[in-house]
Amino acid sequence: MVSGAAGCLAGLLCLYRHRPTETTLAVARLCGDQLMARAEPMTSGIGWRWHAENVQETPLAGFSHGAAGIALIELASVTSEPRFTTTAVAAIEYERSLFRPAEGNWADLRRAAPTESSALWAWCHGAPGIGLARLHSLPHLDTAAIRTEIATALNTTLGQGFGRNHSLCHGDLGNLELLLQASLTLDDPQWHTAVRRLSATILASIQRDGWLCGVPSGLETPGLMTGLAGTGYGLLRLAAPDQVPSVLVLEPPKRHSSSPEILENATAASVR
Repeated sequence: MVSGAAGCLAGLLCLYRHRPTETTLAVARLCGDQLMARAEPMTSGIGWRWHAENVQETPLAGFSHGAAGIALIELASVTSEPRFTTTAVAAIEYERSLFRPAEGNWADLRRAAPTESSALWAWCHGAPGIGLARLHSLPHLDTAAIRTEIATALNTTLGQGFGRNHSLCHGDLGNLELLLQASLTLDDPQWHTAVRRLSATILASIQRDGWLCGVPSGLETPGLMTGLAGTGYGLLRLAAPDQVPSVLVLEPPKRHSSSPEILENATAASVR
């Protein structure tokens, strides 16, 4: 997702849903073909090395550099081509093989051998990002196993995912996006309660400790994923989730039906 064809594909699908053209869809399909061509068979399912030239790397789990960020299920829903779903399901099978029940999390293979205990609780690697990916794919792939993984990711994130920094990439506001998505998607009031409680906790931390960015020592830094821009965006998202799209799943812009008064004011402003 971060630096490969999956990220390009997700951006193209976002554009296509907002302003569809055959050219955009054709390029998105090429990204899907590229992902299928570069997938590598694993003992269970398939995976992708996050540096294609490094033959020593092991394919990862997770959203940013691993199987969770592969947007092929959405491509299948747009193109009605089941081969993309088949590939996505095989990627989920590989990621599932890296699940560590004792931790309620998926192994971070950058940090340890596959048999060792190692996990991160973040959008980029670990349960929060994997849970977001499963929630985002739920309209297209709704199974008991997917539902179980969503529940596991939510509970693990709630128990382990807060108190480090405020960033989107690997901090409180990124992890809170999983709970927010659950509150909007699942018919379970506990997630609404959790979002309100943790939002208040994060705001109290900001008032008490200042802005804790996702860099060493939490120093203030600009930028979206680890910096102040992302913290601001995350707070806007909490304030108006029906207006501010989720940047962490590359959600397309929200469509709103504007009243005549709003349109008149916008037209007058543009003339001025």
